[in-house]
Amino acid sequence: MKIWDGFVRIYHWSQVVVLGSLWYTAEEGLMELHFTLAYLLMALLLTRILWGFIGSDTARFSHFLGSPQSVINYLKTSHTNGLHHSKGHNPAGGYMVLALLLLLLVQLVTGLFSNDDILSEGPLAYLVSYDTSGFLTRIHHLNFDLILGFTAVHVIAVIIYRLKGVNLILPMFTGKVDLDETEPKMKHPFKAWIIFAVISVFIYFIWADEVISYLF
Repeated sequence: MKIWDGFVRIYHWSQVVVLGSLWYTAEEGLMELHFTLAYLLMALLLTRILWGFIGSDTARFSHFLGSPQSVINYLKTSHTNGLHHSKGHNPAGGYMVLALLLLLLVQLVTGLFSNDDILSEGPLAYLVSYDTSGFLTRIHHLNFDLILGFTAVHVIAVIIYRLKGVNLILPMFTGKVDLDETEPKMKHPFKAWIIFAVISVFIYFIWADEVISYLF
C-alpha cells in the first residue's frame, strides 16, 4: 500500500538536509548562505502547509490530527497490542508533525527580524526597533534548541519502533508499507512542486536584492 506521496517524502528528507545546513552555516558565520537556505526552507514549509489541506489523504492535517483522546487510545492500544504500521501518521506522530511545523514556522519568522550585532540582519529587521530585533533573535536561538529537542524525540521514537520490528524509515523512501487496508488517495506530487515553484518565485521577488547581494 502506498501511504506517502513523492512530495511528502522529498520534503521530509530535504528538511533534514536544509536544517543541518542552516545549523552549520550559522555556526560557521556563513550568513549569506544561511539566509539563502532559509528562503528555501520557507518555500518548502509553506508548500507543505498548503499540501496539508489539498494534498494526498495521508498528507492532510485532517487525516492525522485527531482529538487528544485519540492519542491516549492509541498509546493504550500500542501498549497492549504492540507497535505496528499505521496508514500514515499515527495519532501521536501527527501531533509531533504539527509541533515541528509550528517550530519551523517560528524559526523562519523570527529569523526575518533577527540580527547578529555585527554585519548580518534579517530582511525585515529594519521594520522593528533594535530591542525588538534583539528579542526575536533570542527567540530564534532558543527555538532552535526546541527544534533539536523535538527532533531527538522523533528519532528516539523511530529507533524504538525499529527495535520492535516496525521500520518507519524505509516507507519514507519507498512510500509503501504492507497493510491490508483501503489504500489512501494520492495526489500527484507535480501539483505540490508547482505550488513550491510559485511560492519560491514570490519569495525571490520580495527579497531579490538580498538574495542577489548574498550570492554575489
